[in-house]
Amino acid sequence: MSFIKPRSSDANASRSAGFAGRLDDAAARFIDKTPEGTVVLLVLLAFALLWTIFDAVSLAAVDAHPDVSEAILWARNFAFGYKHPPLTAWLYMAWFAVFPRQDWAADLLNVAVVTAGLAVTWRLLRDHLDSNRALLGLFALILIPLYDVKTAILNANTVMVPFWAAALLFYLRARRCLGFLDAFLAGAFASFAVLGKYWALFLVAGMAVAAFTGPGAKRFWRSGAPFVVALGAAIVIAPHAWWFIEQRGGTNYAFIRDTVVVVQSFGGALLRSARYLINCVAYAIVPIIFLMLLRPSKAVLGELAWPADEDRRQIALLFFVPLVLPAVVNLALPYRLTADWTYPNWALLPAVLYASHELAVDERAAARAGLVALAATLALVIVSPVIAGVRLTKAQDQYRAHFRQVAELADSVDGKPVRLYWGTPDIVDGLAFYLPGAQRLTADPGSAEGQSAARTAGLLAACLPSDAPCLKIADALTAAGARTQSATFTRHFLWLAGPPLTVRITVAAPGQIPAHAAE
Repeated sequence: MSFIKPRSSDANASRSAGFAGRLDDAAARFIDKTPEGTVVLLVLLAFALLWTIFDAVSLAAVDAHPDVSEAILWARNFAFGYKHPPLTAWLYMAWFAVFPRQDWAADLLNVAVVTAGLAVTWRLLRDHLDSNRALLGLFALILIPLYDVKTAILNANTVMVPFWAAALLFYLRARRCLGFLDAFLAGAFASFAVLGKYWALFLVAGMAVAAFTGPGAKRFWRSGAPFVVALGAAIVIAPHAWWFIEQRGGTNYAFIRDTVVVVQSFGGALLRSARYLINCVAYAIVPIIFLMLLRPSKAVLGELAWPADEDRRQIALLFFVPLVLPAVVNLALPYRLTADWTYPNWALLPAVLYASHELAVDERAAARAGLVALAATLALVIVSPVIAGVRLTKAQDQYRAHFRQVAELADSVDGKPVRLYWGTPDIVDGLAFYLPGAQRLTADPGSAEGQSAARTAGLLAACLPSDAPCLKIADALTAAGARTQSATFTRHFLWLAGPPLTVRITVAAPGQIPAHAAE
């Protein structure tokens, strides 16, 4: 089905025939007759509602992701850095100061952040595209999995989405109008994106390249706006930079060193970079298909990489540099590069693809894209119970299905709230969300530090039967007088039952652990 409006009366009659044609006409009339702001507001509300339902149902057979528990632990103590930069923890801190610690609230937070990102992106697109092109672009972005299917948890990747888009919005305004407020906000939001994840340094690199490029660069630098951008960025990033230097990187640097940077041959790095770029194209396949349905000429296709006018060249640089540069850096410094980290990179894609005035984009083109987005979303909502059943019965999240059950049992064994917990990582990684008053013991329970903490606060040990070192600690605690209980959990969803999981819960009260009891 082409997005191009047919010109012949026969084509019009054919298009209007049948339910699909009538739906097509109704959607186009709605976009034509309804105020633009109302259309966008309804689209964003529908997006938030449908994807909240999808997340709630498709995740109904499992508990909150371990990443949520990790962020909750960070959020208990305000800091300018954690294993990741601090923005994720700050958002969790603010969100759960208002909302209860329930799975639905965690799901809503994910959707709210992405919806906010799409709202900012709409304003960004509208600065450079007419309403029909911007609306087409918004629907195209909704069909990129990184905006919906893969945003089941709020983590360092998704948290960048609204801040990255805002940095682009205000940078392009500052470049065009030289306003100091726009320039300051561009730098500030770029740094907020970096505080989400260091991946946003590629955004900063793209802004730097764009700032020195094009016939307007001299005008831009003579205005002083670039220095205001730098000032805004420095003010926001300074506390984290101070923390990083003071802590000598702390767990943040250790995480990058141990889990992000990899040792790899040049050939292996080249293959990884190529795979990254191919996967990026795969993520953008629906927006590209929409472009093909608009029947672009060779001239339009030729302009995609390097457009004729300066504004579009700035957009191209701000889109392609942060997207391609990671693949280049990987060749010199191999790291765990994946296209799944490009969550925030796509905001300008519609402005790259659909800006040419040689493309015929009317209300009908936008309406058809919207109907495709709605149909795809509704289809996923309809099959969400099936997804939940697969998660449960295929044991893809075997331990995640039982975090809440383990936490509830842990609180009942001694009849008092758990204050300190430790055990098999597959289980305890997900307990923090469900044990709001407890802290995770990071030291070895057999060490002097671990025993001291356990004697002061008590200790919950949650062990899987296959974890011999954990069971040894549990036996020592039991011999010292701790209460212990084994339980086999089974998670149910509708008429389905997941595989059983046996966990041994041992709870030692404060003061109950003598020195060296856990050795």
